[in-house]
Amino acid sequence: MLVLVPCGPVEREDLDVLKHAFSGRGMTVRITGERKVPATAFNRTRRQHKADFVLKIAQEEAGDRVLAVTNYDLYDGNLNFVFGLAESPGKGAVISLFRLRMRANKETFRQRAVKEAVHELGHTWGLTHCQNPRCVMHFSNSLQDTDRKETDWCEGCHRKLQNLQLFIL
Repeated sequence: MLVLVPCGPVEREDLDVLKHAFSGRGMTVRITGERKVPATAFNRTRRQHKADFVLKIAQEEAGDRVLAVTNYDLYDGNLNFVFGLAESPGKGAVISLFRLRMRANKETFRQRAVKEAVHELGHTWGLTHCQNPRCVMHFSNSLQDTDRKETDWCEGCHRKLQNLQLFIL
């Protein structure tokens, strides 16, 4: 089961898009109530939230796989920003919708959100970044990178998941 956890205010429609995408891939999906992100997660200098604080919320939630979803702009370490972060392997992941909305119509935004969710969940199953720029597991350094990707794994990443004998989306 995949559990979607809104961290801070998240539109129900955005959660429903993700739920529909994963339900359509054969997963059982449950959406929880909103979880508060601790005030200590906010870095005033950067005006961003620390991604690992939001990831911790996902890690503490019950479920086989847990995806925290937030509208806060996230960063990790020395990176300027991150679209998401995940345990690899593990059960918890987080995506930020903040930058995915930039210069996007509704359909582009939805595609970006699904791609980043699939990408971060791929990490929870132990997948690493892929060199194929069309694969959903390719590292996105920009929105153009995300827009170039497909919503699914390339053949090589799909084989890796099969070799791990995991539930394949």
